[in-house]
Amino acid sequence: MTSLINLESERDALVELIMELAESAAATEVDIADGTIDPLSEANTTEQMLAKFEELETAIANKVDAIAAVIAAQKGEIDYLKARRDRFNKAIEVKTKALEKFESYLKIIVTTRPNSSIKGKTATIKVVNNGGKQPLWIDPTIDAKDFPPELVTIVTTFKVDSNTVRLKLAASGDNEFSVGGKVVAALQPRGTHLRIN
Repeated sequence: MTSLINLESERDALVELIMELAESAAATEVDIADGTIDPLSEANTTEQMLAKFEELETAIANKVDAIAAVIAAQKGEIDYLKARRDRFNKAIEVKTKALEKFESYLKIIVTTRPNSSIKGKTATIKVVNNGGKQPLWIDPTIDAKDFPPELVTIVTTFKVDSNTVRLKLAASGDNEFSVGGKVVAALQPRGTHLRIN
């Protein structure tokens, strides 16, 4: 199948040839008058070139329409896929929220059981403590600069170094850190999550 560029190149070459013929028409008229060129063969050549030009113009128009149709089809397919993606994302969001709600309900049920667990034949559902760093409450009414220096990381502003506070609390065995009789930081209960084995 001929490409659009090749069709246009062929048409442009034909246009140049027709222009050359038009420029040499005056010389041809002289040759026709003295009988050296047959006017019928010259007319046939011009008609053939014009017919070929029309054929090329039609082929170019058809090619452009085909390209436009392919692009429109691709855009339509992309829009269709985007719509499907949006429907899938919405369905995922709905299912995720429903599952979170069910797990919250299940967590309440399991928490009321002895050992915070329910055993099945092949699975056990438990409420267990979350891993990672234990949540730490730091009094938001006290500026970080007012904390003891060893508990503060100095950057461009004061920031309580929660890791150091946790280490101090772990070393002391206390759950609260007090300064001048006022509690400035306290370990909070760990969150929980379901584990299904």
